[in-house]
Amino acid sequence: MRSRACLVVLASLVLGACAGAGRDQCMRAAVSEVRTLDRLIAETEAGLARGYGIDRQTVPYLERRRCSDGGGSCLYTETEIVETPKTIDPASENRRMALLLNRRAAAVPRALDHIEACKARYSG
Repeated sequence: MRSRACLVVLASLVLGACAGAGRDQCMRAAVSEVRTLDRLIAETEAGLARGYGIDRQTVPYLERRRCSDGGGSCLYTETEIVETPKTIDPASENRRMALLLNRRAAAVPRALDHIEACKARYSG
């Protein structure tokens, strides 16, 4: 009987943890579009303020390190982000900014509705 009670308590703890993870996942999904738009708006504002954009490329390179088994040295592929300046058209960037701001204004109410739905679904 005691082991059955322990099993019930353990199962409820596991399910509670899963529900919390599900709620967090739901909330992240609710705000992901707004976060992406905020990042793009910030990048566009920074480019307009600087007068040029930044192109980012992920470049692989080989690095020699001690092997994970402890013997000898091995080559490992690593990556680095290389940033290079690029020209921008201020008029085009201003149009892009207006578009992004309009999309954000439309996305915020949807995100708030989604958050409320998440709270309702995972409330206690």
